[in-house]
Amino acid sequence: FIFLLIISSCSSIQAGLYLSSIDDIDGKTVLENEPEVKRYLQLLLIDPDYYSIKAYERTGVSYQIKRTKLLVHSFYVIIENKNIFHTLSFYGTSMGFYSEGAWRLDGDSDRISYTMYIQGSNEWDVKEIRIENGIAVYETARNIIEKIDSTVRYYYRDHINDKPNADNCNTALYETLVELQAEP
Repeated sequence: FIFLLIISSCSSIQAGLYLSSIDDIDGKTVLENEPEVKRYLQLLLIDPDYYSIKAYERTGVSYQIKRTKLLVHSFYVIIENKNIFHTLSFYGTSMGFYSEGAWRLDGDSDRISYTMYIQGSNEWDVKEIRIENGIAVYETARNIIEKIDSTVRYYYRDHINDKPNADNCNTALYETLVELQAEP
């Protein structure tokens, strides 16, 4: 209860608590690993039929009971050959409203929440973002690579108050996701 009072009273505390609870590695390491994420996505471009992509949202932190407008996190799950998966999302790289921002492959909280979800435990309030025709692997991977190569920075509340040249996990996902074209 006290945590809820604190988190609702100060947005900068919200940002700090959120960023400190989403992964065990620091923002500098996430940023340094982003070229590895780009190389992985380039593999998807070579053989997109080998992969599928789904999109999910979940609570911002593990001890949050339900997703809220402010504390919601969006992430991709990339499935290789129907049995291996990787998670991918856009992270802030430092505590505060703004930071460098970087794409993170297999973030701890993304993998844990998704694994629990597919095993039947939904403690993170994970929900699939339904895309009618599915997600186009090649086009989505290409869009994420373009974001990596851009100067887009992280802004914690971008899904609520859109800032130019800024994203958070939610807006980065929605701006890169491409729906498959329906078969004629």
